[in-house]
Amino acid sequence: MVLIGRRDDVTDLLAAADLALLPIHRGAGSSVLAQEALHARLPLVAGDTGGLRELVGDAAELVPAGDAAALGDAVVGLLGDAARREALSDRGVRQAATWPTEDETVAQVLSVYDELTRPTPLR
Repeated sequence: MVLIGRRDDVTDLLAAADLALLPIHRGAGSSVLAQEALHARLPLVAGDTGGLRELVGDAAELVPAGDAAALGDAVVGLLGDAARREALSDRGVRQAATWPTEDETVAQVLSVYDELTRPTPLR
């Protein structure tokens, strides 16, 4: 394994990959890698944990968290099935289109801050 460090060409790296692998085994919440993979039309194989299923829907190959054999089987199966990879790529683009944009997310967070910091009158 080679750790490549900080990169400015992540889009190019994703475009050169056959699939993305996210072997998480504990709840990790929404994964930036999962989001980037789906945006980049990259099929995703990941552990089914945290909120990942809600994030990716049917646009990824999810395996039981911590099950290395299932993870390996999913990777080998997906690498051998170009039609399945293409279907996941198509689903990924559609799923990613349902997510809020960065601007929408910022607006939602600011709205919550505004609500929480609004002075309340004394009774």
